[in-house]
Order: sequence, then C-alpha cells, then structure tokens
Amino acid sequence: VWPSGTTYITFEDVKVPASNIIGKEGEGFRQIMYNFNHERWSLVCQSNRLARVCFEEAFKYAMKRKTFGKRLIDHQMIRFKLAEMVRQIDATHSWTENVTYQLQTMKKKEQNLKLGGTIALLKAQSSKVFEYCAREAAQIFGGASYV
Repeated sequence: VWPSGTTYITFEDVKVPASNIIGKEGEGFRQIMYNFNHERWSLVCQSNRLARVCFEEAFKYAMKRKTFGKRLIDHQMIRFKLAEMVRQIDATHSWTENVTYQLQTMKKKEQNLKLGGTIALLKAQSSKVFEYCAREAAQIFGGASYV
C-alpha cells in the first residue's frame, strides 16, 4: 500500500471552456461521488487482503511458538482469536464477492443509484475487520509484533 500526498487547493474565478466540461454544469460533486464507488471497492479489496495477511502470519507464528510447554495454537484463547479473525475476514470476503458481482452485471447508472450506500458500508466493515485482525495478530505475536 503506497500513501499519496494530499493538499488543500481552491479555485477562484476560474473559467473553463464549455468543451472541457465533463457532464453537466453544476453536477461535479455528483460525478466525484459516483467515482467513490470504485475507489471504495478497491480499498475494500486491499483492506480485506491485508486482514488475511495478518491472520496468516499470526497462524504461522502460533504454530511455531511454544509457551508453557505447548504450541501457542494449542491454547484455547489463541484458537478463538484466530477463528474470530477468519470468521470476520470470510464474511467480509463473501460480501465483497456479492458487490463485485453486482458491479459486473449492473449498468453504470444503476450502480450509481443502488450501490453507493452498500459499498460505503462495506468499506467501513472491511476497515474495521482489518483493524481488528491487526490488533489480534499483535496480541498473538506478543512482543515480537514490535520488531
């Protein structure tokens, strides 16, 4: 994931030739909002994949690490943490697959009318799952999560 620089800019008294206007005049905000659907979908895919990486790495570590004479994975609470992580990841993945199918089968206008709210909620869900999995993976790694 690569961060991008952002800044605040303003345009005052700017004249745009009629041939350069995209869409209808005064509806620029609507165009930007429609573009958010695909941006949000992309973020959903990224965050769900990174949540899965957190799970995978924590699982591999729990299989190797020994505490109190047994593998970390053999402790009930660690198994619960891993199960809860994968439950949330798979549920989000299923929802993502459903929305992806709709994006592929609906016309652009129908997507814009019907999927904006759903994709926004899915983005919130996937980012919460990613945060949860990162936190739980850090708990499983213990001090090793800082190095």
